[in-house]
Amino acid sequence: MFAAATSGLIMGGTLIIAVGAQNSFLIEQSLKRQWTALFVLLFIISDAISISLGAMGFGVLLQEYPTLISITKWAGVAFLLWIAYNKIKSSMADDALVLATAHKVLPFKKALLIALAVTWLNPHFYLDTLLLMGNLASQWQQDKWWFVAGAISASVIWFVGVSTLTAKFAHHMQRPRFWRWFNRANAAVLGLVSVQLASL
Repeated sequence: MFAAATSGLIMGGTLIIAVGAQNSFLIEQSLKRQWTALFVLLFIISDAISISLGAMGFGVLLQEYPTLISITKWAGVAFLLWIAYNKIKSSMADDALVLATAHKVLPFKKALLIALAVTWLNPHFYLDTLLLMGNLASQWQQDKWWFVAGAISASVIWFVGVSTLTAKFAHHMQRPRFWRWFNRANAAVLGLVSVQLASL
């Protein structure tokens, strides 16, 4: 029981860090302090649903429909490149516009759609949570739900920790140079993730 939960915690934590688009979005929202708690909850629930479905064997069904994975992959690539382009565009504006863009509050509906997209349009999310974590959970047989609990705990620790620590740096929001480089770094992460997705 303890071993299964610990294994789930370690594996879950290792995989969550790799979901760059999700983390980039959460960091930006945490810096802006816009609906952060809601998005933390959304990401945790999404992980919990996908990992649990994987433990129940739904990952096998996904493997039988490679076309679905392909459609999701290219939709995710296009979406991430579009966001990266806008980040680069924002970073090249003058100081006043950089700050105006940084402080701009996204409409809740748009922010929610982006949060859902960086999660559910990302094939890495399915491969890591539904397939890999699901397969690992099934190896624990009777203790598989302890493994799932450990993995979900990793999500809670990671997303709550990232949002809390990032919020402490919110005072940097008054510096155009910070946002200029933050947008460029964000675009680089999103571009790298899109290249990784395209190569799957």
